[in-house]
Amino acid sequence: MHKYDRDKVVFHSKEDLAGVYNLSKGEAILRSEFKKIPDDINKILELYNIKLFIDNEVYLRSWSEGEINAFKQKVLEYGKSIGQFMSKIDDNNVLTYHKELVSGYIESFWRLVNDQKIYKKVSPSKIEEILAQEPHQIRVILKHKGLVEHYNNVLRDFLLTYQQSASILLTIYEIKKDLNHVDLFLPKSLSTADKENIISEYIDSENCNINYLQIIQNSKKTNEFRISDKIRLKAKRRHQKETSKFFDEVSNTSLMKYGVSVTYLENVSKIKEVKLENFVTHYTYSLDFIKNDTHPYSLYLNFKLLFGYLDYQNRIDLISKSSQLGVMERVMGVRSQNEYFCGMLFRLSQMTSQAQIFTYSNVLKTLDYSLEEILQFVYTSFFAEKYGFADNASLIMPTASASPLEKVRMLAPELESVLKQYKLYVEDNQIDFELLQISSSPSSIKDIPSLNKKKYIYPNTDNQEAVACSNLFFSDQTLLAYVEPFKESQYHTFFELLNNENNVYFNNYEEYQIPSLKYLIEKKYIFLDEHDRIQVANYNRVLILKDLRENEVASFYHYPTELQEEAIKMSEEDLIYFDSSLLSKPEQDYFNFYLNKSEFTNGLDLRNSYLHGTQANPSEITLHENSYLLYLQLLTLVLLKIEDDLFINQIKEEAKKVYSA
Repeated sequence: MHKYDRDKVVFHSKEDLAGVYNLSKGEAILRSEFKKIPDDINKILELYNIKLFIDNEVYLRSWSEGEINAFKQKVLEYGKSIGQFMSKIDDNNVLTYHKELVSGYIESFWRLVNDQKIYKKVSPSKIEEILAQEPHQIRVILKHKGLVEHYNNVLRDFLLTYQQSASILLTIYEIKKDLNHVDLFLPKSLSTADKENIISEYIDSENCNINYLQIIQNSKKTNEFRISDKIRLKAKRRHQKETSKFFDEVSNTSLMKYGVSVTYLENVSKIKEVKLENFVTHYTYSLDFIKNDTHPYSLYLNFKLLFGYLDYQNRIDLISKSSQLGVMERVMGVRSQNEYFCGMLFRLSQMTSQAQIFTYSNVLKTLDYSLEEILQFVYTSFFAEKYGFADNASLIMPTASASPLEKVRMLAPELESVLKQYKLYVEDNQIDFELLQISSSPSSIKDIPSLNKKKYIYPNTDNQEAVACSNLFFSDQTLLAYVEPFKESQYHTFFELLNNENNVYFNNYEEYQIPSLKYLIEKKYIFLDEHDRIQVANYNRVLILKDLRENEVASFYHYPTELQEEAIKMSEEDLIYFDSSLLSKPEQDYFNFYLNKSEFTNGLDLRNSYLHGTQANPSEITLHENSYLLYLQLLTLVLLKIEDDLFINQIKEEAKKVYSA
């Protein structure tokens, strides 16, 4: 067991918030005279970590420029001594040195063994012995390509018997990478068959992680990592077994239940009311409001006005958003890098939208309408009348007497047809059904174009300023909201603090917070007024960053003029970029999650299931009813997005006429 020494200097990264504190522990060493090479492996590695701070230009604020230059020269001497010491390591002493390591220097030891090619003097049997005693160090060794290549066979043999090898494989190929992710390398002799055997044995093991089982079941096939359908099925069945066991063992009274209820009432004061009771969200809608205007188009608009399928910018408001994830959801558990992340709020939104469309369909029947008739009328007639859309648009809906399976099988290709029709309309200003019939290949959701250029605004995640300023203003992890005298106010973000308080003073911030504030001042996002108070310098720019942070996309034409002008400036500075399509990228992801598995391994794959005949047994009526409701929901969303596109184009065309006149 390696000892822990809290007084040792450890360099983690240039961005480490505790870096200055760590470096301060090594200041005395830097200021002391360096006479000879230490004979202690841990003292050598401490010099190495101090050198890493200086090499990465991490300094204490109290140091003068002259002192920094002197320390730079001193760590050059450290480098020579470190190299001389490490060069003495070989088969005769490697186990002794390794045993003497304090826990904080294990990473540094293996990094130097790799970088200085010390492995050439250490035989595979020694590595085998180290891993036999401390198998968890395999993850450290696999970080270094040179070590992995040199000890290829030893590492393969170890991985074939190590209980956590499946976790390592899933970390490399499937699990979503966090900000501190470091690539792991695998020995080339570990074949795809070896990897599959490791996964198969893990599924059969007593202590397999239920979260990993779901990831294995939905894993994406690549040349390096291919899990057969039989193994996937085995993972699925084990997952079902473990889930069932969990709920059998845990009393229902100890579980937090959440859900939704949807009610329509007469003689209520509000057209919509939402209440939360015991983790169940109760939605109440005014039946009088619905009955007051029974024109089919008005009944269709209720999906936006009452149910909130779209937000104020006509963005689909049902999608999974990173900004809606709680801290615990972001950091806890494991999930695939190829999955659509379904947090609690997204699942609640799913339940709500499904309950709304089911109950609303029943309400419409009391008004002698069907939802199918309304959607058909809006697409084939009303869009032509209101927006000049193609008057030959076609949408054939299932009959009421059809079985749920028959309904889904009919609606699935009709949804595809609507998307293809709109694509032709955008491209040719008409729908040529003969041309549509010739093209039998399915249209990808991302390929459906828009009538409007520069329709959507996206953050440029490759731009350091855009990412850094967004994080500093809106992340709940930056700590800029934590400042006297507002520490007890529990503001979550810096923007929230500035937006609610007028007297946020620069001098009240701690030393570790100052660099972030100076960066925002340098980039002209904030400034200090004559009283040393922090003020937002360009509110429109910050509001756009806020919108993009919360929603991942913005609709350019739904912005007021001043925000449009600022967005254009931000585009010229490469902070954001424009793109054009019917559905925004987050909306495309939402549709792909439901319709196929091309993007997300946990997708519902409705399209392939019903178009290719691999759906569940016809007798599973409830499953097909739910699938049909989902298709009705997706069709409704497509029509709402088509209408938004037509509306924007109409406004632009009318503005052109006024301008030209």
